Amino acid sequence: MYDDILKDLLNYAFDHGIGIEMVHANFNTPCLVFNESKLIILNLNWNKWQLPFAFAHEIAHILNKDENCLYQNSSYKIKFEYSADVKALEILIPIYVDYSHYSVDNVYPLMEQLKIPNRLIEETKNITKKCLTY
Repeated sequence: MYDDILKDLLNYAFDHGIGIEMVHANFNTPCLVFNESKLIILNLNWNKWQLPFAFAHEIAHILNKDENCLYQNSSYKIKFEYSADVKALEILIPIYVDYSHYSVDNVYPLMEQLKIPNRLIEETKNITKKCLTY
């Protein structure tokens, strides 16, 4: 399932004109995004289970048209990171639900499997509920 989710995220990125460069960097080197170039550097050595959420998060930065220069101001950074997290959930959860046939109201297993931060519990519940009502 993990590989299928990554493949779907790659296709989602390509469908939105986003380029992906896959590298095998040091395991603690995060994925990077170059918004102006619509390019993501995806470190395949990043924590395997965190990679789908991190990848969706970087896609979200590009789709949200976040500006790198705004990250110098911490209040802007918090706003942009939160928006990218929520957009990442909107991208990732429907893909996950498709593969897992997820049907329960308890989102904790979903959050654990996708390594979604606990601070996003309410957002995860809301987005998952929308996916399950279709």
